[in-house]
Amino acid sequence: MPATRSPRRQPRTKPKPKAPVHDSGFSTPSLDRALAVLQCFGGHPHGLTLSEIAAELKLSVNFVYRVTQSLVSHGYLVRDAEKRFSVGSAMLKLCQPVVDDVPLTEAALPAMRWLSDQTGEAAHLGILSGSEGIVLERVIGRAMIKFYVERGTRFPLHTSGPGKAMLAFTPEPERDEIISGMKFERFQPWTISNRKDFLQCLDQVRINGFATDIGEHLEGHHCLAAPIFDAEGHAIASLWITGPSQRLSEERMLKLAPVVKQAGHMATAALNPRAVAR
Repeated sequence: MPATRSPRRQPRTKPKPKAPVHDSGFSTPSLDRALAVLQCFGGHPHGLTLSEIAAELKLSVNFVYRVTQSLVSHGYLVRDAEKRFSVGSAMLKLCQPVVDDVPLTEAALPAMRWLSDQTGEAAHLGILSGSEGIVLERVIGRAMIKFYVERGTRFPLHTSGPGKAMLAFTPEPERDEIISGMKFERFQPWTISNRKDFLQCLDQVRINGFATDIGEHLEGHHCLAAPIFDAEGHAIASLWITGPSQRLSEERMLKLAPVVKQAGHMATAALNPRAVAR
């Protein structure tokens, strides 16, 4: 009898690694991938290029190109001269608190313009976003050399005036949860780099009603911040001015602190007239 041949064994193939795109389970793969494109900007405050988005999400450059162009046209992303994409104004509007149908930026803009006029510096508005802060809006100052931060920029909380101003007036359980996720990266020799010192700093901010950044992140770059409160007296956001250390010295910041606090009061009253006066 002729020998029977055993079936040839097929070579084993390694399973393909799963792409970092969450499948919603509702047969909407294009939407799932488009949302993944937006979500990937959360960990990249300086933006991403087309190829970087495609590599991070393991998607084709052609697909990412189509999605980003659509998101730019709707204002959810913006692209700079170096072809880097970052979060746009439409996306930021979705992130902001709304009180009694009044969006935060709408309520705060008059106070920001007043603050910029009073100080000559750029005024900013920001909120907490996880263990970081995010800039929602800015009013550029009238100084010849302008210092301002773009909308959508994320910033560390332990080095920034607005981060300290918001956390100092955040309910303790929520504050502790946020602080537990902070890295306390040391950017300068004088940067606060541990929880104990940071909590002591927040105690002083509560006493003063304002917070400062004296080059703790970027040397020579100072800022002065005050909180915006909700009806319970908890910080819902922060207003601040920023400028070079030559213009915004420690001495000048102390003189301007009442002005920044007044801008915070104005924004608080505009957002919610029933909010606790501070």
